[in-house]
Amino acid sequence: MEENKKVEENQEVEEVKVVESDKADETQIKKGSKKKIIIGVTVAVIVLAVAIGVYANNKLSKIQHKEVNEDKLQISKEVEKEITDEYLNVAIFGTNVRSAEDKTVDSDAVYVASLNLKTKEVKILPVYGNTLMQHGGNTLKMKDAYAEGGAEEAIAVLNENLELNIKDYVTLNFQVLVDMIDTIGGIEIDVTEEEIPHINGYDQDIAKSLGKEVKQVTKAGKQLLDGCQATGYCRIRVTEGGDVKRGSRQTEVINKVLNKVKDSGFTYMDKIMDIVFPNVQTNFDKTELISYGKDAASYTITQLQAYPRTIKEQVRKPEKEGVQFADYEEVVEGTNCEQDVKDIHKELFEEKEK
Repeated sequence: MEENKKVEENQEVEEVKVVESDKADETQIKKGSKKKIIIGVTVAVIVLAVAIGVYANNKLSKIQHKEVNEDKLQISKEVEKEITDEYLNVAIFGTNVRSAEDKTVDSDAVYVASLNLKTKEVKILPVYGNTLMQHGGNTLKMKDAYAEGGAEEAIAVLNENLELNIKDYVTLNFQVLVDMIDTIGGIEIDVTEEEIPHINGYDQDIAKSLGKEVKQVTKAGKQLLDGCQATGYCRIRVTEGGDVKRGSRQTEVINKVLNKVKDSGFTYMDKIMDIVFPNVQTNFDKTELISYGKDAASYTITQLQAYPRTIKEQVRKPEKEGVQFADYEEVVEGTNCEQDVKDIHKELFEEKEK
């Protein structure tokens, strides 16, 4: 992967439609181009609640509520002053919790969702989980912030590095994807030869931990993956593209899940809410969820280019001689983060830039 390589979403779609891309290529993306998509299971939670209506009000009580201390969130006072009444910025974290005994959990998937309360446009900014970030004079990986201090510290790291005023968050256990995908009968993925051993390795680990049947992928090409296989596909980062490619795989899987749910005519909604809601943690209360959710049908969803925009080349790091799959070094390091943040602010808050 060359320096300054950027991720391009290939398909233009209508507003509030789910993208179902056959490829998640890492190619350059033109600045300012906008792709309308629904991304992230968190957005699905809002859409599901609106679709079911009053019935969802009872379901929402299954969501875990946990507050954060705003004094520790490193909120940008300048941004807070400029946009506080017009934008709602929310952190979205995807974690890999395997059991209730897990005490230290990182967040491989990190997004910032910014809602323009006036125009109802939601802009989604992915942040690579292995990105090197600054926090209190120290350097750490973005995903490790969640492991060290939960949502509170992870929000603080996002605010400190991206100069934002995030106060709210939603965390989703990524293991819930397994049950969601099995509920809808699997999703179709175009698997490469290089990905097969990694899917099978993760599948065996995930299936055994959840008490599910282990099923192996035996060939490359388009095929139906079950929940364990698709979740394993999401976790691959040792093939060409490293952490950047893993992020595009996660987006691909989530989009295909949402697309299939949408096309089902809400057949799966009740079961999916029972699966998703108990695995969601947030500091939003039920009243706030309903308040924001009621306008979901009018939201325009735009995915922005991930942060950091320009990164140093990711190289393979041989750990042991003779190891078949040498790992990529586990960092994503930006080359011009200051400019990236300026560009992101222009895209998130373009109403203010006019």
